[in-house]
Amino acid sequence: MKLLITFLSILFFWFESHKENSDFLVINSLGAKVFEAHTFESGIIDTLSLGQKIQVEKSIPTGEKYYVGPDWGLEGNWIKAKGIEGYIFSSDLTDKEVEFTLDDFEETKFDIKGKILDQKEEEKKIKNEEGEFPVHLTYEYYENGTYSRKSFDGCFDHLWEFKNLSLSEVYHQMLNDYSEYSSNLEFSSPIFIEKSGNVLRFQVKDGPTEDLKIEIKENGIFEVSSYDCT
Repeated sequence: MKLLITFLSILFFWFESHKENSDFLVINSLGAKVFEAHTFESGIIDTLSLGQKIQVEKSIPTGEKYYVGPDWGLEGNWIKAKGIEGYIFSSDLTDKEVEFTLDDFEETKFDIKGKILDQKEEEKKIKNEEGEFPVHLTYEYYENGTYSRKSFDGCFDHLWEFKNLSLSEVYHQMLNDYSEYSSNLEFSSPIFIEKSGNVLRFQVKDGPTEDLKIEIKENGIFEVSSYDCT
């Protein structure tokens, strides 16, 4: 047992030391808050914009969480970045490759899914009480996930299965994908509703999206799914 504890301690400190001097990018669309001290109880002294790059000087483990709702929060460490006064919570950051683009409203969007590796489409038939109907299936395979869409009679089921990503990275990617402007040009993002078991449920204020959720699977897999009709 002592040998196991010693090994885990060495592994932990090796991991922490290798995160130092690493480059990270801000993936919180609202920006990453810089706190005066390494606690959420301290004051906010700055905000880093989406896409800003930092270099880690020190990573400080903590039991604190960045709470998205009253009963669920993102885990992380406190990051001291070189050349920046204060501390940043790591759930707002990623060390993955990120692609940044501008949408039709000149708002910055990011993509952490990685390069597309393959894609395919197929047609199937489904039967119900009213007869037999065609279903169109689309698949896209990326470095960090697989996307599938089922189209049927003007309605769409969307499913992302992410791998190689943390829950905070998946959460920010989901916010990025489902944030949009309403008909009166008000910008809105999905709102956290509840955590039920391993399922996190969200609501999109405007638009046709329904049943938006993140499901925490085994072996580091996260599924993001939604439903909409035109």
